[in-house]
Amino acid sequence: MIQIYDSESKQLIEDKSSKFLPLLKSKWNDIHSKANVFRYKILNLQERLLNEKYLLQLNPSRQSNRRYPEQINDICQPFDEKRFNFTKVSKEEIIFTFKEIDEGDSHAVLVNVSPISKYHSLLCPSIYKCLPQVITKESLKLTVDLMLLTQDRTLRIGFNSLCAFASVNHLHYHLFIEKQRLYVENANCNKIKGPLFKFDESYPVPAFCFEVFQGSEKVDDIFILLNYLLQKSIAHNVMMTRGDRIEGNREEVVRVLVWPRKSSMGAKQPVAFNVAVCELSGWFPIYDSEDYENLQEENLENELRKWKIDNFEELCEELKLLY
Repeated sequence: MIQIYDSESKQLIEDKSSKFLPLLKSKWNDIHSKANVFRYKILNLQERLLNEKYLLQLNPSRQSNRRYPEQINDICQPFDEKRFNFTKVSKEEIIFTFKEIDEGDSHAVLVNVSPISKYHSLLCPSIYKCLPQVITKESLKLTVDLMLLTQDRTLRIGFNSLCAFASVNHLHYHLFIEKQRLYVENANCNKIKGPLFKFDESYPVPAFCFEVFQGSEKVDDIFILLNYLLQKSIAHNVMMTRGDRIEGNREEVVRVLVWPRKSSMGAKQPVAFNVAVCELSGWFPIYDSEDYENLQEENLENELRKWKIDNFEELCEELKLLY
């Protein structure tokens, strides 16, 4: 059970996990319309679906008005309290805080002041522990539980590791609400071993895939992979979304997708788009109207392939020893 607290009064305002998403939407809308915390407003984004495969959304303000990203040089770079972190945000940016029953940590949900799309928010697990941008088993379980409890296919949870276009070195996940289906939700997968699957060759950049469903505990399995990537200093992006079950019947499950990728060491550079978790999922926020109109499937896939690690098949063989 989740207990949600008002950010100012600290009073309990909701203790039903099924209300998590409606409350987030309501409070996000209120902040968006009344507070002056967003660097730009999200109003009727243009979007187009390219070849029934890739979602493009025109968001020119994100390139010019967002906070300049932090310089990142190491996938395990320590947290630095002197740099910007999410304990320094204004009260107006806090949508709500919440705790899990029997857990003492406070988790915060914040508006993303430079949103990709409507309702784009940040989940900061154990915010006051000031953890670096490295997935912990506890935060992974929290996000998987949220995906299972909300039972809403529009919710996606994303994560960018350091050196994979993470902007802030303070543990956070991205909360997205998007009505359009993404190609990766139903992309064909092949078994590697045990619970570990991978995309087949039809997708331009390889990813690992786990499926999680009610009554299934896969957090330990997923964390084995993530911890191995950290040990090998392999940058990665993670997307949690609902999609078809890989084997057996076609019932809906939560897919946890993990892309090992080439490092993006250094600060982000403003280009037509950066390849982070959204883009790897087939969802492209585009900054320039001309690019938005003219980009084709070949352009997108060529850019995705640039970030494919060279030794993916070797990595698969190494992982077989862990499962």
